[in-house]
Amino acid sequence: MMPSSPQPPADPSIPQVLLFGHSGAGKSALLGALYQAGEKQGETLLGEVLESSGRLASLRDAVYRGTELEPTHTELTSYTVRLRPWRVGARVVTEPITIVLNDCSGKAAESLIRHPDSLHDPETRAPVARAVIDADAIILMVNGSADDGELSAAFKEFEAFLAVVGQGKANAREVGGFPVFLVLTQCDKLTEPGDTREKWESRVHEHAESAWAKFHTFLKDAAHEDDAPSPFLPFGSIELMVDTVAVRLPRLLDAPGQPSTPFRVAELFRDCFAAARSHRARVSGSNRRLKWTLRAALTFVGALLLGSIGVALFQPPQPDTHLIDRVIAYQRQESPAAVRLADPNLARNKQTLSDLHDDPGFFALRDDLKEFIDSRLKEIEDYEQYRNKLAAAIAPSDTRTLEDLAKVEQSLHGELSLPTGYTWEETPAGLLREKWLADVRAIREAESSFLDRYRDYVRRGIALTLTPAFGGNWRADVNGLVAEATRPPAALSDPLPGSPAVASPRGEAVLNRVPYEFDRVYEARKDWETTHDRLTHLRDLADALGLTAGPDRPEPVLVLPEPGPGINSVSLPSARWTALLRNFNSTSDDFHEWNLRDFLDPGRSILAARLDQCFRTGVRHVQALILARLGPDVTQKDTPESWRMFANVLTDSTTPFPEWGRLLHLYVRLRDPSAPNPILELAAFLRTPQFEVNLHGFDLVIPVDLSLDKVHPAGPLSVATTSRGSSTTTKRFKQVGEGVREGSITTYKLTAEGDRKITYIPGDTLRAELPVRSGNQDLKLVWVAVGSQTYPFDLFAREPRLVKASGVSEPAVGVKLAPTPSSGWPHIPVLFPELKR
Repeated sequence: MMPSSPQPPADPSIPQVLLFGHSGAGKSALLGALYQAGEKQGETLLGEVLESSGRLASLRDAVYRGTELEPTHTELTSYTVRLRPWRVGARVVTEPITIVLNDCSGKAAESLIRHPDSLHDPETRAPVARAVIDADAIILMVNGSADDGELSAAFKEFEAFLAVVGQGKANAREVGGFPVFLVLTQCDKLTEPGDTREKWESRVHEHAESAWAKFHTFLKDAAHEDDAPSPFLPFGSIELMVDTVAVRLPRLLDAPGQPSTPFRVAELFRDCFAAARSHRARVSGSNRRLKWTLRAALTFVGALLLGSIGVALFQPPQPDTHLIDRVIAYQRQESPAAVRLADPNLARNKQTLSDLHDDPGFFALRDDLKEFIDSRLKEIEDYEQYRNKLAAAIAPSDTRTLEDLAKVEQSLHGELSLPTGYTWEETPAGLLREKWLADVRAIREAESSFLDRYRDYVRRGIALTLTPAFGGNWRADVNGLVAEATRPPAALSDPLPGSPAVASPRGEAVLNRVPYEFDRVYEARKDWETTHDRLTHLRDLADALGLTAGPDRPEPVLVLPEPGPGINSVSLPSARWTALLRNFNSTSDDFHEWNLRDFLDPGRSILAARLDQCFRTGVRHVQALILARLGPDVTQKDTPESWRMFANVLTDSTTPFPEWGRLLHLYVRLRDPSAPNPILELAAFLRTPQFEVNLHGFDLVIPVDLSLDKVHPAGPLSVATTSRGSSTTTKRFKQVGEGVREGSITTYKLTAEGDRKITYIPGDTLRAELPVRSGNQDLKLVWVAVGSQTYPFDLFAREPRLVKASGVSEPAVGVKLAPTPSSGWPHIPVLFPELKR
């Protein structure tokens, strides 16, 4: 295994967190989930994740988008992560945090567990051991889905490892309360068939409790659940916390899977970062107190010594020719500012100048030599202050908006301008500032280019969704755009053109990922993702309905053949549903992403017409199967009892009807998400014991040319129901106002007299009569059921008979009688078969 790549010296004020665990524990996946949590769960994480190298974003893409991750062969990989403060509106509710995350390889971790001796050497250079010693918190990771034997073995090794860590912290007299997080990863694999969210989380909690129990013996002297934690912890004590995580929420019985949503990752890192920062603060405070104690003791001893030699210092110093020569020699050999202020030389020059200044003969030097030394020490002091101010500033690569980038640029031209009087342009700090100014220009240019790219994708995608036809090259154009937009506008891990690299901390070249993650580009990418989803859903639905063209078009599985010889109506719906799932990668279980309301005309109208056509074909299949079940003499089965029994057949999973219901429901639901399952609708209709109808009235239409003389109502309309016990109930409806003629028809309004309610029990006889007059002839219009005698609700949808006084009748062509919409007249479900007598 290769050693870790060289890292710049760590800032002692930045807390460090170590991810430690066996191979396969999921360390890299957890880091990718952290970046995802920063985007989707920033309110819980209490910050937005910023990481300029782009490696965390690559891990995120590998975990959630399936992209390839470049393998690493180092023992230790470090990530400097900054959390931008979380805001509620314009109010900042958290402080900015910078954390170093050290990810050790599984093999290196296993080697250190077996041979922990290097942890006893505080000067060790072994990368992973060094990371353990310097860590302010450790995340111990183990696969939570492993069996009890594997978990016990891992816990036993971790316990021994923590014992060595604790002993090493105690020997170093480090403050107590060192935070260690035992994390069970991959908890989504603990899901079992039929789990609800509550049941799954309960099982995950039980695993966490079991893990805590296995460590209880080790921790019993460091923590007690019944006692409040003491702020005065012994040297080297370890405070263990147990947590459970998953990079994605699993699919559960009461909740769809959420493959892009981490589970408890934001909470873990939020608590871990806070614990690490608190531990680093305690360590720093302890070290300061120790230094002040030592300094006070040395001051006291020094005062005694100074008192004994004070007399020797009374006499004024005499010029020291040797000191003069040293100063002049330094002055002659002095390098330009770019060299003398460089990091390798700065400390040496500062020490040399300080030694000259502190020499007893300094005040006897000529004024020009004293001024030279003072000016150079002042320059070093000013440079260090400027360098520190620059180091604490926000770099262009840390910004995510043009507004923030403009503030950085303004700062570089303002408070971070190079001070006048110094020639610092070529110093490391000057070069870093100039590099950042170049970064500002490069980021702004790339951000604009990326923004234009994704806006163009959106524009082209919307144009394709507004297509008037799906044939020709439309499908190829959609696939071409999708393939083009799948590729990032630039290699995200490559340096941004125009961004130089300088040999200073934070002087690395900015990566293309930085402008790629800018807010405007991010929003444009989101807009494209929305357009992409709508466009690909439109393509897939058009494919399934056989509306597209092209050699690679999938099978149009929603287009059904007409029932007839050679067509198996029994197996057809199941076969088509299986093919639908095989050929189309739905993001849902019910294909709701294909709802027509999400598309625009004219394409929506084309899809709606084809869906109606396919649905009607499916209805004919189901009606044929129903008639086949009823047998050759359908009229014998047209009874309430037979229909109620048949309702059970419709919901019997051993019949093809439930499969047909699922397929037909898809057709109608894509047009109207609230539409019921046609099979279940028919079954509920057949099980209804009686129908309560509140008839308000009717609209009557009579053609002008129905007879030689005008035909018009001559009395009230009678609607009679006769029970099987021969009891008849009649409701009457009188004409209101005169008829209104519109072209070749006259419309009359009929309203109920008295009680408007009708109770119809399946099997009752339903009949309607209306006396009419034509010239001097008294006639009547008669409506009788000609289809199902059990459910004659299509009575008014059929033309009546015009009956003369002699009893002779003829069809009353063009006459229509329709209950007013508020009457709630029952409608016969679309799958109810046409019964011919």
